[in-house]
Amino acid sequence: MPWNLLLIMKPTPISCYDRVTLRPLNILGALHDPDFIVQIVPAHEADATHGRISREAPLGRAILHRRCGDEITVRVQDHAATLHILAVEASHRSAQVHNTPGRMSARPVKYR
Repeated sequence: MPWNLLLIMKPTPISCYDRVTLRPLNILGALHDPDFIVQIVPAHEADATHGRISREAPLGRAILHRRCGDEITVRVQDHAATLHILAVEASHRSAQVHNTPGRMSARPVKYR
């Protein structure tokens, strides 16, 4: 690759079967609740006790199509929680589901 060609990796949005690490942003939650990991799955595969959250659930809907570094607010009844997306582990299964070769899109950028 020529020295004047830089490859920029751009994270793709979160999709089904990805594992997402979240951190509560409210002060009390940050003191008492550690970071947690969830996996977004179809409703028939959901199992909250094992961290598998349905994409139709409020948390699943809030996470889908977001990116690492985004902040989300989840509202359930009269409560709201703000969370920070710390990390995303792309699933090989999500790449197969979406028929894409990988989870990162790359575009070359030339510098003069």
